[in-house]
Amino acid sequence: MPEDAEKTLKIRFRFPGGEEFEAEGTLEFIEKQRNYFLDLIGKQPKKSTAPTPAATRIPNPAQAAPFVPQAAPVPPAKTPVQEAFPAKRLWETLLKEEGGEVILRRKMRLEPQEAALLLLAGVRALLNQSECKALTLSQMLQKSGFTNAGRLDRLLQQEANNGYLESEGVKRGRIYRLTNAGFARAFVLAEKLAGELL
Repeated sequence: MPEDAEKTLKIRFRFPGGEEFEAEGTLEFIEKQRNYFLDLIGKQPKKSTAPTPAATRIPNPAQAAPFVPQAAPVPPAKTPVQEAFPAKRLWETLLKEEGGEVILRRKMRLEPQEAALLLLAGVRALLNQSECKALTLSQMLQKSGFTNAGRLDRLLQQEANNGYLESEGVKRGRIYRLTNAGFARAFVLAEKLAGELL
């Protein structure tokens, strides 16, 4: 029994900006998810400040140039965010692309505001577009089963106040885009929903 308690851990924290993180699982799983989350919201995980063997080497006086300790080069191949979505599986589990729009695969227990965040995240992850027209977002919500969501600007006002999304323009010309904090919030919500589907 005590061994099982050590294997499964639970963590939850909130940043002053309102971003929340919650995970349950092994220490390795939680650490990986935490790093993805921090990368998504633009806060880098703390790095160890202990000197590396390369930084403590004594330069050879016979060398032409003096030794200057440098951090190891970071390969540009994959960031933690890219590793989190190797084939966009998480988003494809919940969302599907249909005629240049993204809709929920099935009706889920969501508030319309949460569905809008997921759809905007899907536009970013699946369609590779950073913004979405208000009319398109409204149509995607309706196709996803949220027919009585009301006016979009009123519906998303609280999300904008929380810093999860930005908008510009007026009426039919308005466009919406997720902030990094909004994408992180949508990511955490998507993971929770995907876990419930399994």
